[in-house]
Amino acid sequence: MPDIRTVTLDLTVPAFELNARPAAGRRVRGTLLAGTEVYHALYLPSDWQPRRRYPVIVEYAGNGNYRNQHGDESRGVLEGSSLGYGISGGRGAIWLCLPYVDRAAARNAVTWWGDAGATVDYCLRAVDWVTSEWGGDRRRLFLAGFSRGAIACNYLGLRNDAIARLWRGFVCYSH
Repeated sequence: MPDIRTVTLDLTVPAFELNARPAAGRRVRGTLLAGTEVYHALYLPSDWQPRRRYPVIVEYAGNGNYRNQHGDESRGVLEGSSLGYGISGGRGAIWLCLPYVDRAAARNAVTWWGDAGATVDYCLRAVDWVTSEWGGDRRRLFLAGFSRGAIACNYLGLRNDAIARLWRGFVCYSH
């Protein structure tokens, strides 16, 4: 296998903007927990228009501190995620990368789940927010993840009836 850093990219994930308002074609940082360092990333597709409905790809990141001999690496942060963008090509679907919530430290966890209950609660709030404010379609919600995120699809995405009933499908890569 080649070092993946030598492969020509066919898609480029949009820059992660820290202090920007969501808009078509932008990937912005936001939070639903004021007074904490817990944050998520929202990408509105390049063809996004107000008052339209879009499928939503919710993504969880892989574990932190991973690197293999082929140049594949994961720092465990949601801004390193790219699966949802790769699936949509940046058009026709909202992409929402969610944190694993470390409740005790009031920040995102970079390994495993943080507080699984708080992580699920954040997801439920985020889905309500993206469907009410940004045109996400509650009938077309998909959960995706790489590595730890793939495991999270089952471990978190099916944790209780409230979260399990959201999803129309999972895209689990590696695990």
